Amino acid sequence: MKNQINITEKSYITALKNDDVAAFDKLFSDYGKRLYHFAFGYLKSKEDAEGVVQEVFLKIWRNRKQLNPDLSFKAYLFKIAYHQILELFDQLYRRNEYQHQLIEESIGFSDETNERLNYQILLEKVESLIQKLPSRQKEILLKRKKEGIPVKEIARQLDISPKTVENHLTEALKNIKKGLGEEELSSMLFFLLFVKD
Repeated sequence: MKNQINITEKSYITALKNDDVAAFDKLFSDYGKRLYHFAFGYLKSKEDAEGVVQEVFLKIWRNRKQLNPDLSFKAYLFKIAYHQILELFDQLYRRNEYQHQLIEESIGFSDETNERLNYQILLEKVESLIQKLPSRQKEILLKRKKEGIPVKEIARQLDISPKTVENHLTEALKNIKKGLGEEELSSMLFFLLFVKD
């Protein structure tokens, strides 16, 4: 029975190499749901898991001419999916990393405050403040902090001077500090540290 499945699958992969859309649809039908559950197990997000499945099959279609019917199609699919999941985790880490840096630059934390403060609330607040920045400040801040692009390269990309880039970064940081506000931060700290259930 397993041999029969492999022979049938080989014929679909051979047909796919020859641009057969029906063969592609059949392989998607056979593996799409399994890939979704695999991705969801790691990502715990319906949208992200669906995105992984779409990306995997998009890569399969783009690289169909290089498929080898004699190799395990299932192993190939899941290998692509696994790398896609790792890439998503990496993007998430980079996004959170730049938010953490902005918070540290905006507020002088002591180690004690850092340990006790509910960081998630601040992350959400910072993200909200970033979205409200003037478009140029937001663009430059994200390029520098989220993507890690050097000031000189941002200046080159936007056709402005490095000094102008630095000015925009300074203003963006000031706006975030202002948005967090000493008064609001104090009340947030009071609530998080002293108000119990």
